[in-house]
Amino acid sequence: MQFRKALAVALVVLGASAFLLPFMVSAASWSSPFALASGDSKPAVAVDDAGTQHYVWWAGGKVQYSKCTGQGGNGCSSPENLPTKGSSYYPSIAIDPQGRPNVVFESKTNDANKYSVFWTRKQGNTWVSPKKVSSEPYSELPDIAIGPGGAIHVIYQSKQNGTGYVYYTKSNGGFEFSAPEALENAPSEAPLAEFGELAEQGKAAEAMEGSQISNGLYPRIAADQNDDAHAVWNLPGPGYGIKYRYQVSGNWKKAKTAGSGQKDQTPDVAVAPNGSVGIIWGTYDDFNAAFAEFTNGNKDNSVSDIDGGLGQSLWPKISSDCAGNFHFVFQGSVAADSKWNVYHRAYDPSTNSLGGRETIADLGQSEQTPAVDARSIIAVVYTQTTNGIVDAATANLNLNCNGATATPTFTPSPTNTPDPNITPTVTPTPGDALTLANTAKCASYDGVETDCIHYRKAWKKYDAAKATDGNYSRCDDGAACPKRAAAKIYLPEGYTQVKWFTAKAKTYGKVNVWINDVLAETLDMCQGSKGVAPKFVNLQYNIPARNDGQPRTFEIGVPGKHSSCSPYNSNYVTVDGFEILP
Repeated sequence: MQFRKALAVALVVLGASAFLLPFMVSAASWSSPFALASGDSKPAVAVDDAGTQHYVWWAGGKVQYSKCTGQGGNGCSSPENLPTKGSSYYPSIAIDPQGRPNVVFESKTNDANKYSVFWTRKQGNTWVSPKKVSSEPYSELPDIAIGPGGAIHVIYQSKQNGTGYVYYTKSNGGFEFSAPEALENAPSEAPLAEFGELAEQGKAAEAMEGSQISNGLYPRIAADQNDDAHAVWNLPGPGYGIKYRYQVSGNWKKAKTAGSGQKDQTPDVAVAPNGSVGIIWGTYDDFNAAFAEFTNGNKDNSVSDIDGGLGQSLWPKISSDCAGNFHFVFQGSVAADSKWNVYHRAYDPSTNSLGGRETIADLGQSEQTPAVDARSIIAVVYTQTTNGIVDAATANLNLNCNGATATPTFTPSPTNTPDPNITPTVTPTPGDALTLANTAKCASYDGVETDCIHYRKAWKKYDAAKATDGNYSRCDDGAACPKRAAAKIYLPEGYTQVKWFTAKAKTYGKVNVWINDVLAETLDMCQGSKGVAPKFVNLQYNIPARNDGQPRTFEIGVPGKHSSCSPYNSNYVTVDGFEILP
């Protein structure tokens, strides 16, 4: 990117400990939530190439389906019952290359204590007779993914004599599935829950809120452009941990550990068009969420704090749009005793850039267990458990999925190196980018100049070849780093976004982000290993207009908390510069 106007201002690091991934991506314009029907926990959604959303959920032991051809609840069909066999729960949905919805679910069989996994597909106006794909005595919690060549991948868990199993089966077009293959067997200290029975007893909501979370493996599956499968699941208590296995030319590779050490559970997986694999899961020791990115089986990046400072969060889910951006959704609450809301964040793997947290549902009810899918648009579905309603919301990502060039809403601008030789321009023209780098700082903290970064005491300048202009600033003493306005900028009129160039390292900690003098989120900046230099990244934020007549502001500071990932008595935070965007 060429900056027509540029300003130099210092890079800085504040003491903090854990660390969140780079750069906040532009916000989507979400529709108001719209109701699909009455329903229970764990609905699912799939978006086809035309942007049509296909929703499934269960209500009263019936799996139901509806599709919406428009956004924001426009063009939605009336709910229809799938031809299930017996009481049925926990559906999952995927779209095949012909645009047909394929659904898997668990159903109670003739034996009152047994559940099996079934598959069906809508062909024309008719759902085909359900096909049983499991062969174990108690099989449930299925998931489905379909590759571009039409291969149907199904994964599910099974309980047998106190041991949990993860099974996989495949079909090349439906009706005939391969014999189930065990990918995992994991004994549990406590008996594995029987989720079908919990649903039958009307206890699914309680199980989804945490009381039975540790007693399941929760397998999930995705398909890549080669029709190979990528599977994740969690180990049950007391060990926990997230396992990841993937296929190469149809052959399973050895399982890898995606996450461990934080009671890691309830994972989800998505594959971007370029093959980048995103895995997200809940960290139930602190009721947060974590993310890892894999390429060819190797972990490229990870984020330890997804919910951005909420009191607690559960049930994260992930999807990839056609431009390769990942989208996270999760239920969260600002405090342990408050209602659950549904939130969204986006992540660009090409730049390791994490978008800001967006509230999709905040209706004063209890919105839980969201699911997400994305193509040129993004759709989220969840259950409003207060009233037993299945709600959804959509946003247009402004992507041309069929064209050669995409213009993703969530894709951040490329990182550029500010030129320290450019003469600072004090009054930028609205519409131009304004870069604040490491050659000028404000003389006084209380000034309101828009052409500099306002630093408090304790910030020191360091040389670093990988910094945007060769150096950055950091607060060395965690105790001396102020909680507010550690580094603050004022946005000129006409500018609405800030890109913060920063860094993460093993010695870094938690940092507060303030927008317009209001705490926006808390990030955990700890990543890497001892002796490894900081990794420079960037985050982008939207800065709304103020109604008090004051200029827009953006500032960072340290909350005084060390990251749990850092073994050091330090909590640094870095400012490597800012870019102000219209």
